[in-house]
Amino acid sequence: MSTKFLATSSTGLAEPIERSLNGNHLMDTSTRKLNPIRVLLIDDSVLTLHGLKTVLSKNSHIDIVGIAMTRADALAAIQTHRPHVVVLEVRVGQASGIDLCRAIRESHPDIGVLFFTAHDDKNLLHAAILAGAQGYLLKTAAANVVAKSIEVVATGEAIMDQQLTQQVITWVRDGGLAGQQRIPYSCSKDDRQLLSLVATGKTNKEIAQELNLVPRVVANRLQRIYKRLKISRRSEAARYYVQLGTDRHGPEGDCYQN
Repeated sequence: MSTKFLATSSTGLAEPIERSLNGNHLMDTSTRKLNPIRVLLIDDSVLTLHGLKTVLSKNSHIDIVGIAMTRADALAAIQTHRPHVVVLEVRVGQASGIDLCRAIRESHPDIGVLFFTAHDDKNLLHAAILAGAQGYLLKTAAANVVAKSIEVVATGEAIMDQQLTQQVITWVRDGGLAGQQRIPYSCSKDDRQLLSLVATGKTNKEIAQELNLVPRVVANRLQRIYKRLKISRRSEAARYYVQLGTDRHGPEGDCYQN
């Protein structure tokens, strides 16, 4: 599928950057001239939610229909308010925003997802794209850029922060999703969860606190996964988690690689 990424700047939008990625389903295009864009804000920060709602409510083309601070509240709000666009963080409380994005896109393919995050990690960016997100903005973006980005996502286009443009260009040039080699492995639900937390940049101590485990147990589980995957670094583990989003078939079981 051939689509476009628009790069943002501090003052507005730049020229579109062509890309071609499989599995990234976009919304049907719509002018939304008569009705405002219905937007749901998802973040575990009260300050972020309040700031976004205050700024975006000044735009007559945008209607903030709800806010949510947890995965459960977000999914309930989607059913209640039926937004056109969801704006969310890569971490929502103890839940993964990447996984939440994937769940939203699978259950409601007509809803556009725009990440608004402080994380400029390339693995998270790739994971967001593979999960079906149409936008990825850093929280340094100007208010008018956030508003314009929501409008872009609502029409079915994709947009990203200008600071991340080179990362996506490099990824696409090197093959991106279309050219990457499928890795014949599967993971249990628990191991997927562990890898997802590694991919979001959490330390073993932070992961242990989130999963109610001791750090030694987390370290041992990761070492077993690393051994099966024949890797040794957290960055490689994050990359494997990104690729899990492209090949989720096969029997459930421990991570393995042929």
